[in-house]
Amino acid sequence: MDADPAVSGLAMPEIRTEVVHSAHRGTDTRLYLAYPTGLESTENLPVVLYLHGRDGIDPTPIPYDTLASLERLYHEGRIPAFGFVVVDGGYNPYWNDGSANGDLAAMLTEELPAWLAERGLGDEEGLPFAVAGISTGGFGALTYAADRNQAGNPVAAVAELAPALQTSWEGMREKEAFATEDEWLAVDPLHRLDELGDVPVGVWTGDADPFLDGIDELVRRYPNTPVVSYLPGGHEGAVFEAVGTEFVEFLAGSLPDQQP
Repeated sequence: MDADPAVSGLAMPEIRTEVVHSAHRGTDTRLYLAYPTGLESTENLPVVLYLHGRDGIDPTPIPYDTLASLERLYHEGRIPAFGFVVVDGGYNPYWNDGSANGDLAAMLTEELPAWLAERGLGDEEGLPFAVAGISTGGFGALTYAADRNQAGNPVAAVAELAPALQTSWEGMREKEAFATEDEWLAVDPLHRLDELGDVPVGVWTGDADPFLDGIDELVRRYPNTPVVSYLPGGHEGAVFEAVGTEFVEFLAGSLPDQQP
């Protein structure tokens, strides 16, 4: 992976990309793995599912500062080892079934555990311990967490970076991701907050983000948001590249029964 020039001096974690076949997408798709360098083994390595935003996984699905923070904090002994896994959901994914890119929610809940288990990653069932997302991936991370909770396998934490949450069908319709209002409402995270259980949700956003109304509603209505950070800026790289340390520490803090 080519590092962004602004952060090219930062040490990056190990990054692997592979190609897997997704029946739910009806196509081959890329599986992207990132974890600290120098691990003796990745067997049973806990992983966070990181859902990318509108533009996919190129040039990077995860902000460089978050990747660099994973590497640095691990080697400083401040966090236990864990990794990120990204699945390519195509352009403009809200990570729902019946999308233009296929059944993305089913891919995550039904196919991803097998892909992880085959590689010795995740828990004994190949499940990520937590979920994170940026922009449209933040929308998807909340719906994934609700689906996991409803299935009796809740995630330990949800990390939300500038989630693309709309408060009206007029706003959502402009994104051309859902054919009808009912399709959107069926998966909209703000209409499923009671399905999250009590999972802690961390929120990072720019104070001028165009999705701020929806983000504010999430923070106001969901009772377990232990980290809420408003940074100067909009829906932009300056915000995305400023949260890595706190973002990674929040996720690491939800790892069960592990020490750095």
